[in-house]
Amino acid sequence: MSHVPIARLAVAALLLPSFPVFAGQLEIDLSSALERAHSASPTAIAARGEVAIVQGAVVTAELPFIDNPEIEAGAGPRLTTARPIDAEVRVEQNLELGRRSPRRALARAGVAQAQAEVNAVLRELDLEVASAFYDAMFAERSIGLAQHAEEFAQQAAGAADRRRKAGEITDLDANLARSALGRARAASRAAQSERASAVGRLGALIGAAPDDIIVLRGDLRPAALPDAAALRATVASRPDIRVLEAERAEGTAERDQANANALPQVSAWASYQREDTEAIVLGGLRLTLPAWNRAQGDKASATAKERRATRGRDATLRAAERQVTDALAAYALARDAIDIFERDVVPVLDDSEQLLQKTMNAGQMAVSDYLVARQEILGGRREHLERLLALAKAATMVRFVAGGAP
Repeated sequence: MSHVPIARLAVAALLLPSFPVFAGQLEIDLSSALERAHSASPTAIAARGEVAIVQGAVVTAELPFIDNPEIEAGAGPRLTTARPIDAEVRVEQNLELGRRSPRRALARAGVAQAQAEVNAVLRELDLEVASAFYDAMFAERSIGLAQHAEEFAQQAAGAADRRRKAGEITDLDANLARSALGRARAASRAAQSERASAVGRLGALIGAAPDDIIVLRGDLRPAALPDAAALRATVASRPDIRVLEAERAEGTAERDQANANALPQVSAWASYQREDTEAIVLGGLRLTLPAWNRAQGDKASATAKERRATRGRDATLRAAERQVTDALAAYALARDAIDIFERDVVPVLDDSEQLLQKTMNAGQMAVSDYLVARQEILGGRREHLERLLALAKAATMVRFVAGGAP
């Protein structure tokens, strides 16, 4: 199988457009694109910021007491002839018996859920970055194809002009060849425009600066996937499933805290009193009686949250297992399409391209027939790129639904 034209297009795509090397140049492959997106994407930054906010609840939960001590003081004269001054100072502190451990567990569960949600956000971001990266790679390879088509059209236009001067073809045929050249030049500029748009989308996701020049590295053909058993083994660790597990744990922690809040609240107090010439020191406990409000609503809400997360987790896991099966099937078909195309079509395109140019230069083909054949060859080259893009995205989807990195 001959891959010379494919290699030529790949080299051209890497070299064009050619940028000077300077401080603002970013050489990006898929792994570096994902890494930069995790650190610089606005979505990733916002998600990690939510974790930092939730961690504030842990700081509060670790305090010895949530309620500050209350101090009450008063003074006043007795309505007697001597009018002595009586005074009283009272300090009271809620002891929060049985509440500290559930409170701290709930705060930690909140942080765990926030971190799980960050991982879920990064998973969605990975899919978007991988898709943008492959779209940009496709657009860049399309530039090489378009420029090759322009060279092809330039040679054909030159041959048509020579044949017209020799009286072998009509002015109409020569005009058709020049028109095809103009269309090829326009298609080349359009391909560059599409690359600029695709790279711009990728640049926004990876936090590139406005003056950064992004140079893509890598291949449109994806790396081989792990075997199906290994992929299915990672499904239970998918970030969106971890989110539901964290939500279930938070629901359990909320129920434990509701049970603790249903207990009587105990406060310790101490007071100093001055009555006439007597000093009196007192101390004691204050106890609430949970006769009516025993946190019934909080218990019910926590139980419902835990049940919802459990059922959601089970349903999501079943759906994920089905998604892996379907994504693997789609990937296998896309891979088969590439194998068939590169076995049965690409060699024919290589041979036909060489024969077409020789036939045109030798004057053995009408211009109209040449243009039809040329379009068929270029359409085949374009379809090959599209098949490669479809395979790359199918592989990305398999990794996404299995919970791994693209």
